[in-house]
Amino acid sequence: MNAQARPPLFSPKLVFGLVVIAMGLIFLADSLRWYDAWHLLTWWPLALAAFGLARLAQDGILSFRGHVWLAFATAGFISQFGPWGLLERWWPAFLVWGGVIVTLRAIFPQPKRQKLSKTVPPPPAPPVSCDSDPDSRQVNP
Repeated sequence: MNAQARPPLFSPKLVFGLVVIAMGLIFLADSLRWYDAWHLLTWWPLALAAFGLARLAQDGILSFRGHVWLAFATAGFISQFGPWGLLERWWPAFLVWGGVIVTLRAIFPQPKRQKLSKTVPPPPAPPVSCDSDPDSRQVNP
């Protein structure tokens, strides 16, 4: 596999796997009563932020999907740790954020990413026989 066909190391798949492992370890520690781990789950917006950063790293700084993940992470942080009512007052800022990204993508078009196609290898060539008689009853290897 050449360097151009290799997928990037920091990807949403990697982040998803790490998030699943972290959640499993948190729940395991809690169920074994090693640690009261439920308060760690208040940091769930970090997982959304990691997905957003992975999307930005993979698709470019103007990745709409990356910014959507980051917007959800920001809203999660505001709802978890911000004063009550802060999200209800600041939700139009998310519309402005989305509009800025869409406008920048229109001004600076992003190159289309080539999808990695799974090429099917060609079928193997038929065996070549040394016999001149095509109806010979020899066992083919």
